[in-house]
Amino acid sequence: MQEKSYENNHHGYLVLVAWIACMGALCFGFDTGVVNGSLDFMAKPGQLNLSAFEQGIVSSGLTFGAAFGAVFGSPLSDRLGRKKLMIWLGILFTLTALGCGFAPNTAILIVLRIIMGLAVGATSALVPVYLAEISPAKERGKFVSMNQLLIVGGQGLSFLINAILGNTLGVHDAAVWRLMLGVTAIPGILLWFGMYLVPESPQWYVNKGMFGDALKALYRVRSKAQAEAEIDDLKKNAEALQQENAEKASFRDFKKPWILQIVITGSLLGIFQQFAGINSVMYYGTKILTSAGFGSNTSLYMNIANGVFSVIGAIVGMYTVDRLGRKPLLLIGYIFCSIALIVIALIGSFALHTSWAPFAVLVILLIYIVIDQGTLGPVTWLLNSEIFPARYRGLGTGITIFVLWMANFIVGLLFPVILSVLGISSFYIFAVFCLLGAWFVKVRVPETKGASLSSIEGFFHERYDK
Repeated sequence: MQEKSYENNHHGYLVLVAWIACMGALCFGFDTGVVNGSLDFMAKPGQLNLSAFEQGIVSSGLTFGAAFGAVFGSPLSDRLGRKKLMIWLGILFTLTALGCGFAPNTAILIVLRIIMGLAVGATSALVPVYLAEISPAKERGKFVSMNQLLIVGGQGLSFLINAILGNTLGVHDAAVWRLMLGVTAIPGILLWFGMYLVPESPQWYVNKGMFGDALKALYRVRSKAQAEAEIDDLKKNAEALQQENAEKASFRDFKKPWILQIVITGSLLGIFQQFAGINSVMYYGTKILTSAGFGSNTSLYMNIANGVFSVIGAIVGMYTVDRLGRKPLLLIGYIFCSIALIVIALIGSFALHTSWAPFAVLVILLIYIVIDQGTLGPVTWLLNSEIFPARYRGLGTGITIFVLWMANFIVGLLFPVILSVLGISSFYIFAVFCLLGAWFVKVRVPETKGASLSSIEGFFHERYDK
């Protein structure tokens, strides 16, 4: 009777584990989204009095730190374990969030945002890998896509909190931005304590030769038969590596053509995803809506819709990525995002001062958000967690996500300046990158739907290792 109950409950526990691990993604979303709305209060005289470029630095300082967090976080997770590192990241999220709320000046705030970015970057690399390693192959897309759902959920939640605080306390006290930043400690606390309840990654145990512990971890998230079949597969892969006299992965390994091609593919996926423009909206949505013709207070409330539609898009992505496949979703995303961005830019060029322009921009922007967050967002992170073989996954995803974050940093740093010069006509630039992204996916990216991680490795071996 006890075994039967266990068989019925292992999947429910797996779902719980995924949600707890995704608290790291919630931190990611909360901490990147909180500047969308709080920047205007920081910029006011008597507060930090930020220029457009300084606003870009405050916002993008986090993404700059995230680039390095992704590089160093992955090797640390290989050494310490996925679980232990996420506990430490939860602590770092909590402390830096509280520090930002009490920051006495711009310089200290920027430094704290960079340090917080280290945690964001490490989490961005670690959570998809943990989810990919803890999930069964047939559901891997859905579980890894939860990462994207919680990222946009965190951003949407921060937009909602900022709108409420900004239009209540902010009416009388511009220092409300301190409370907006301080509230971001809450998801850090959830990650910190929640990770004590989850198992370590079975793949990490296997990488360390701890097969007994790997099987125990699998028993917690699989049926008995599934766990025993999977541990046999993991053992075979480990034995194959030993037969090849595999040493610890290092940067020297990336001289091998097939591994280098994986790195190039993952890196370009990240660059195109960022230059498609989604984070210009998630970081500066209130400024975009103000540029389109809405008032400042109205823009704060309208920006909540950006968060809501981001969540809708992420949910759509969760339930389509394992049905439609990775490659078709990317192609759909890039093509239709480019169309939406071109329409917004055309309104900015020729119809911005009409009475209907602000509402038209908002509607098309929401359509763009749903498309991007349901396609480009989840699939990019999912592919980066899938395309690297186990031995190179930590180091490889660290490199590709470093590139992604540096692209994010460039968008966050420069967009306020570009917006101040070009207005919403600046979306032409993102549209061009969407079209280039569609071409890249068509000629370069493999389909990984339902494929084992070892078969994905085989694709790159066959194509490039000649």
